[in-house]
Amino acid sequence: MLLAEIFHKIYPVFLAGLVFGAGLPILYAVAVRLVSGTATETADGTVKVEVHPLARVAAYAIFVLLALAILTGILWIAKDFLYAYTGFNLFGVAN
Repeated sequence: MLLAEIFHKIYPVFLAGLVFGAGLPILYAVAVRLVSGTATETADGTVKVEVHPLARVAAYAIFVLLALAILTGILWIAKDFLYAYTGFNLFGVAN
């Protein structure tokens, strides 16, 4: 019973750590890979890089998602500060 209660309290923290600790950097790596395109060497020895337009759009969408996640995290950490100095209760949970 005690072990089940401990697991019930720990697994949400574990999942959040997994998503934010590993998930966001993985998304960043995927976006960088998408925007890097494919390189081909031409007959004269120059390298030509081509990025598919849908890959570029997907990469930029992931970058925007990551920026929003970072901004939300900063605002969540600063919610009490913002409430104390501005009176703006951003997430509705400030003390």
